[in-house]
Amino acid sequence: MISAKKNNFIVEYRPSAIRAARISSETAPTVVEEVVEIDLAKDDSPAETIRKFARAKANAHMHASSSIYPEDRLVRQVMLDAQRGKEVDFVMDFLRKSGGVNPETFSAYCLSAADGSEIDLAAYNKKDILVCGVSKQSVSDTQSLLLEHGIYPRRLELGTLGTIGALKDAIGTDAGRSPVLFLEIDKQSTNAVIVGPRGVEMARRIDCGANHIAQALKEEMSLKDEAAAEKILQSKDFDLGPIAPKLLRKLLRELQSSIGFFEVQTGSSVSELYCLKDGRFLPWLEASICDLLNLVPFPLDLGVWLESKGVTFASEETKSQVDNTWISLFSLVLELGKDGES
Repeated sequence: MISAKKNNFIVEYRPSAIRAARISSETAPTVVEEVVEIDLAKDDSPAETIRKFARAKANAHMHASSSIYPEDRLVRQVMLDAQRGKEVDFVMDFLRKSGGVNPETFSAYCLSAADGSEIDLAAYNKKDILVCGVSKQSVSDTQSLLLEHGIYPRRLELGTLGTIGALKDAIGTDAGRSPVLFLEIDKQSTNAVIVGPRGVEMARRIDCGANHIAQALKEEMSLKDEAAAEKILQSKDFDLGPIAPKLLRKLLRELQSSIGFFEVQTGSSVSELYCLKDGRFLPWLEASICDLLNLVPFPLDLGVWLESKGVTFASEETKSQVDNTWISLFSLVLELGKDGES
């Protein structure tokens, strides 16, 4: 049963939390009327919380466009280099060998690295493209989980792509502006993306994630298990900055290699960082990576940027409930076109 109410909703679904907003319109200009954040580790009945938020009847579902983050999602930048007419074969081979996935069970798309639009591969030979996708099984599993939590997914989007598009728009088109390093730390891996005025300059997966950091913390502090370490990592009350070099050793080594290669190849310097773990900022983590890589946090004023895109808040109270980590959710209502125009 789907809620009959004619409200518009958007949802960001992660394995650890659900964020949702009720909005006046599915596309900008729109007003954010109400928001909610549900910690799935603490809420015993997220479906009930969702239905209360949506003012839906028991057993009804909130109809929403949804931003999702399956662990096996793929966002990779690659130079398309194939013989004419063999571009599709090149992408399939890339998925098998570099992506580590079976193209037959994977939903893949090729996008422009400059503006995120879908492309004709033949027109992009010898150019950078984004190969994106997720396994069909993960899509099915995520849909089932959303339904269990009282959400009927009207539309599914990879949240990583929405975040990249929003960051690209916020960076602008000034060719002299330095690019931003976007880190998305999952359990088993980290998505590292360099975004600049020209679009995505680099996008790769690093096989080091939150579980690796938790294991390093367990060993460093002689904790009982990884669960205890993860609890400390999630807390904002612990300052792990003094031991961050030990906890982040593997991740930092890979990042330094990638940034160094990018800077040598392009002559551009990466200067800013936008870093998320489980969709949230962790002060010690962001500060430590900035210090160790000589970066500064990306200075995004979410309210000002959203207003420039036609997204406003019904009240200051609602506005105060969100921070810069909500950018992916609100990207669901924006049409971020070429050259950063909406």
